[in-house]
Amino acid sequence: MTGVVVRLRVGREEYALPVENVREVAVLGELAPLPGTPPAVLGVRNLRGQILPVFDLAAVLGVVGDGAPQRLVVAESDGRQAGLAIDEVSDVDVLPDPTGETESPLLRGATLAGDGLVGIVDVPALFGALEREGVP
Repeated sequence: MTGVVVRLRVGREEYALPVENVREVAVLGELAPLPGTPPAVLGVRNLRGQILPVFDLAAVLGVVGDGAPQRLVVAESDGRQAGLAIDEVSDVDVLPDPTGETESPLLRGATLAGDGLVGIVDVPALFGALEREGVP
């Protein structure tokens, strides 16, 4: 088992974040833009006094979005936190081990759940990729 995950929708695709990497889920809210940043950076958000960089998870994963994201997942890895803009959280669930490799280095793999495939996001790899690209 991969353990407990937070299942979410990004565009028309289903993904999951390990629950140990999720601090909270909130409304996306008002963002302050950061000029000169890559398109995946939506801006920063003040969440109860903490300034969080907010990334469009669809853009980071190369997924076609269904419009403006509405929800924010606050993810954490190795003491770093960031907001991930998504379309919706669908469930908190236990998923079976990933059944196959994926082409994306940002995913641990994918698993069949219900009617479709769910990509398991590798949060440390995601944060590492964002840092390598010089994203705040």
